[in-house]
Amino acid sequence: MALLLGACGDDSTPAEDAGVDVVVDAGSDVAVAEDAAMPLPLDEGFCPGAEDCAAGEGALLVGAAMRDITPNLDEEDVQTVDVDGDGNFDPFDGDEFADRNGNGRFDGVWVAGFSNGRAANGVSDPQWVRAMAVRSGDTTIAIASIDCIGFFYDEVLEIREAVSDLEIDYLTVASTHTHEARDTMGLWGVEFIASGIDPDYNAFIREQAALAIRDAVAALEPANVQYADFRLRDMPGGVRRYVSDSRDPNIIDDEVRIMRFERESDASTLTTLVNWASHPQYIGSRNQLLSSDYVHWLREAVEDGVTGPEGEVEGVGGMTLFVNGAIGTQIGNERMNAETWAGEELPRSGFETAQTIGEQVGYLVLRALGEDGGSTTEDEAPLGFRYRQVVLDVENRRFHSALLFDLFPRSTFNWNETGTLIPGMNEPDIITEVAVLDIGRASMLLIPGELDPALFVGGYDGSFTPEGTPVVDTARENAPDLSGSPEGPYLRDLMREDASQRWVIGLANDQIGYFIPEFDFKLATSRPYVDEAPGAHYEETNSIGESGWPRIKQALEDVLAWTP
Repeated sequence: MALLLGACGDDSTPAEDAGVDVVVDAGSDVAVAEDAAMPLPLDEGFCPGAEDCAAGEGALLVGAAMRDITPNLDEEDVQTVDVDGDGNFDPFDGDEFADRNGNGRFDGVWVAGFSNGRAANGVSDPQWVRAMAVRSGDTTIAIASIDCIGFFYDEVLEIREAVSDLEIDYLTVASTHTHEARDTMGLWGVEFIASGIDPDYNAFIREQAALAIRDAVAALEPANVQYADFRLRDMPGGVRRYVSDSRDPNIIDDEVRIMRFERESDASTLTTLVNWASHPQYIGSRNQLLSSDYVHWLREAVEDGVTGPEGEVEGVGGMTLFVNGAIGTQIGNERMNAETWAGEELPRSGFETAQTIGEQVGYLVLRALGEDGGSTTEDEAPLGFRYRQVVLDVENRRFHSALLFDLFPRSTFNWNETGTLIPGMNEPDIITEVAVLDIGRASMLLIPGELDPALFVGGYDGSFTPEGTPVVDTARENAPDLSGSPEGPYLRDLMREDASQRWVIGLANDQIGYFIPEFDFKLATSRPYVDEAPGAHYEETNSIGESGWPRIKQALEDVLAWTP
């Protein structure tokens, strides 16, 4: 598999110049197999400014397409009895299943997110790959969004390879991070040492993604772009009506960012790109129906219209493509105060809650796009990108186990997987990628995981804390000490000065877990990464390790500072 992207501006730099370590400690006697050595040089590129990349300026062309990736359960084993109603399959509870393939084993369709053993037994709504292509001058950028928990970098590279014959200069593939779709990462099988992946299904996603991207490029036509945005703090009920933060400091990037691309010929909608930060887990942990969670109802509302507190609002049509944001401290439903427009309280999870929140945010998107929403429309959108591969050390012991049990479908380097795991000496390295995309007035950070919103906006002064909520609840065990918090500048401050919209697209091109500020990264004294440190420190157990964020941060700062 080729590791190079093949895009314009492909000026590769030796790994040592990228500021990363790519070999096992020279003092170690650990032997590394030749096929486990790091492929060098690492890939990086930029446009405009590279010798072989023309400026991304000129007439704007846009195309959009989508492909259904909903699993077919007709011939799959399904759970028929759930004795205790917990949504998980456990034969020791007396749970039963229909053995449709007749092999005497429960080969379930395992639902990602929450706990092991959650077997799908039906479909609530379709899951999709949705793709858009944008061309300006001689530069083409494509964005694909998959309704899944996460998609590893190796699989993204395979999608890029599958469309390498197209004139795409940069392609990013992001996951919506729904906790109600089929496992695509391997962590949620029937038990913790069993992969939840069906390789044929992951291959099907790659094929459908490649087809959607091809369709989007084939559909390119002259377009204009409409920009809109709003903050949930300014909407009915305030931030916590829609979303909450489960970990202190309580900081939420509450901005919803929108770009609607319309046909130049008649102003009808080609596609609407929506960026909001919230875990799609509103349906809850006991659900066994496959779904894209609130994202489904948000997209339908934007496309088809929805009723709000001021009556029905017409949809804009076309295809809505959703990309998640900075969700890295369980930004989601766990501590929110959801209610209907009529003021009726809702539970924090369930289908009604997911549908209500999706439709409410969809309604607010439509209002922002309306005549009185303050949006602007332009007929040009200069394009640009900067990307860099990054080497990370997998320090997380749980992830070591996942790699050794072949739960994760991704390449690892610079370790002897048959030898003893020795921290700092024999543990795996991986390659991932960070990037910045520019589409007209919008600049977008592409993050290969779940970013703590404080790393993007700061907000330690309470400026991004929902009204009536403390930044830190000092009564909580092991609460963060804000005297050690970084002063900035934060990532948002480092983005393009003339960008009127500054986006974070999370789970872009990879999913390697949570990125947590260094001052509040705390591990359990015994069995680190396996056990949580006292207090609210779940995210560390699902992070790549303590050195992960500093390396990602440095790479992001490098691409943000990168000028021709």
